[in-house]
Amino acid sequence: MRNSGPLEDRILIRELYGLYSDASNRGDAEAWLDCFTEDGQWNSHLFRCTGREELRRQWDLLWTGFASLGFLSEVGPIEVSGDTARARSYAREIVRLKDGGLYKLIGSYDDHLVRRDGTWLFARRDYAPSVEEA
Repeated sequence: MRNSGPLEDRILIRELYGLYSDASNRGDAEAWLDCFTEDGQWNSHLFRCTGREELRRQWDLLWTGFASLGFLSEVGPIEVSGDTARARSYAREIVRLKDGGLYKLIGSYDDHLVRRDGTWLFARRDYAPSVEEA
């Protein structure tokens, strides 16, 4: 995968990643959900969700054990083709658990994005961990 497509679109997609990271760090479920399409998918080694209702349920379930979250994202290549795009990104997460422990992980996302009403959104995010530390 290589960067391709209009630079303006790739910048707007990078801004979406920034909004996603910001919402995750602040624990703001509504701002996080706003990064997805109505029928967006969020898939990982632990769960598969489709649609805002399932996404919200999974977010709430995860946050039952979280006291706080540090989420840093590095965007890799972005390929834009009209109103769709593919991208890869990497996430470093450190979770302070309510029980006082820490959970640390690094993983990658394979992302499918769409432009809706001029705004880039995640249509599907497929996550795979590469390093986990409990």
